[in-house]
Formats: sequence, C-alpha cells, structure tokens
Amino acid sequence: MHIIKVDYIVVGQGLVGTWLSHELIKKNKSVIVMNHSIKDTSSKKAAGLYSPITGRKMVKTWRADDFFQSLENEYQELELLLKERFLYPKPIYRPFKSVADQNDWQGRQTEKGYSRYIDDIISDSLEINNILDFYGGVIIRNTGYVNLPVLLSAYKKYLIDKEIYLEELFDISEMQQNGNEITYKQWKAKKVLFCEGPFPTKLWEKLPFRPVRGETIDISCELDTNYIINSGVFIVPKNGFFTVGSTFDHQVLTFRPQHLGISNIKDRLSKIFAGDYCIVNKQAGVRPATHDRRPYIGFHENFQTIGIFNGFGSKGVSLSPYFARHFANVLENGDELEKEVNVERVY
Repeated sequence: MHIIKVDYIVVGQGLVGTWLSHELIKKNKSVIVMNHSIKDTSSKKAAGLYSPITGRKMVKTWRADDFFQSLENEYQELELLLKERFLYPKPIYRPFKSVADQNDWQGRQTEKGYSRYIDDIISDSLEINNILDFYGGVIIRNTGYVNLPVLLSAYKKYLIDKEIYLEELFDISEMQQNGNEITYKQWKAKKVLFCEGPFPTKLWEKLPFRPVRGETIDISCELDTNYIINSGVFIVPKNGFFTVGSTFDHQVLTFRPQHLGISNIKDRLSKIFAGDYCIVNKQAGVRPATHDRRPYIGFHENFQTIGIFNGFGSKGVSLSPYFARHFANVLENGDELEKEVNVERVY
C-alpha cells in the first residue's frame, strides 16, 4: 500500500472544519479533509447570524471586542478566495419592550463597552409595516448573517479542486498511533483533528457536550425592511423570504422540526409581527454546545497526536475564524492555548 504523508487530517467539513483547514492551508501545511456528506448537519441548518450583542437580555457577547473587529473582513477574504458570495452584513433592529427598556439602552449608548456597536437609538416607532415597535428601538451594527450552505459547498469545491478532499466516514478503528505520528489507512499525519459537530466519535465520550435542538421557519409575508428584526425571535430577510427563529431544546435531539417548537416560534412571532404570513419551510438543527458554553479545543488526554476543534454552539459564525487562527498558531508556532477554551479544563 502506498503511504501518503500529510501534516494534518481534518475530520469534518462543517463550519469549524472549514475554518481550521483554511488556516492550516494558509500556513502552507499539507492537509487532507475527510468528510461524510449528509443532508442534516448543524452547519447546514444554522441561520448563520452574527452579532456582538445577543441573548434574551441583549448583552455584549463573550469577548466581542476580540472577535468582531475583523470578522467581516475574514469572511470577505474567504469570499474572494472561493469566488462566491455568502456574507450578508445587515444591521439588527431590536424594538424596545417598554419605556424602562428604552431608558436602559439610552444609558448603554454612553458605555464604552457598548457604544461602538450601537448605531442609533430610536425613540419612536420606525413604522416598518406590521412590526410592533411602540417604544422605538436600538439599531446594532457589526451584524448580519452568513449563508452557510453556500459557503460550505464553495469550500468543498475548492478542496476538491486542490485534490485534498476525501468523501468518507472516518473510522477510528482504522487509526493507529505510531510514535509522534498517526496512521489512518494509507495516510500518515502529524495529527488528526476532529471537527465533527454535535455527535462526536467515542474518542471524546468524556466531554460533557450539551447538544441543543433549534427550529427555524421560512415565511412569506408583507414586510419591507433590510433590517434583521430581533425581539423574542429573529426575523432575517433572505432570498425574498424571511427566516424566523429560534428554539432551544436539550431533550429531543433530532433534525426534524417538532410541532411544539414551531408553535413556540409562531407564538413569539405574534408579539412582534402583526401581519399575515405563510410558512414555506421548516427546519431543525442540533447545535454542538458544551457544558460551559465554551468550545472544546486542544488534544486528547492520552494522545497529543489527536486533537479536537468543536463545541461552538450557536456562536460558530463569530467564534470559528478567530479560534481557527489561534489553534493553527498553537499547532504550528507553539502558541499557548487559551485556558477558557482548552479542553484540558474538563480533564
């Protein structure tokens, strides 16, 4: 059997596998990406939103200043490389729920941590047809969405053209440790890096993943806006329709939309949108979340030749470019892995 030597085998070509392999290729490392293409994956089902201010309480997300300074530039550079458009910067309009909410955001406007992300505070309704915003709202910048199916498809073609993509379900029983190298079938590598999503191989069974199912719906309706509306649900203008979501369920981990989840979205949508609409599509995904809402990055407790880059939850779009670059620097430059994301915190 002819042995093929590479620096890294990357297992999985979802969003994080895409970014990690891209950063390693940028360092002129030899990489083979092994991926088992299936219809239902967390990356393909995700809405692809990014925002420095998130959550029900709309607070600044973890380390937003680190991630959002260059985020859009990084996706734009990837667009140029792949000759495909998938980045859609769009401001988020978050209607206020009360006068107290309005006053709270007026105060945040002067806070150093928030001021760079607040584009405007609106005291009265923007009068967007069918949007219920009696108290005005806040417009947030450095926001938008990434069309993940388009990105993943374009990057897969890029890998195929470079002849470094293998369509295969990785079988860990075929993997052998040989000193400072790993052998997998005819491949020999310095390291195998697992980027598998919410249901990783048993190699990582000790890690307390907390996968989360989330539904979204696509609707056709009378709504004339270029804003992403976010109040209880997000409403994202996409391809002539609007994507609305999302839900969070740790119990039923399926890629099939559940009646209870869809009903929950419709109920929350009615509190912000007063018009009629038609549901044209329903989808569900399972996010690869973790016990402490931080990614798992680093190496297996018993093998330094086996790595993991996973667990980005609902923040994959905003976190993966930064941490892919960081992990590539750990692997190649000897940088110290940041403690908050180092998988050793579990061991």
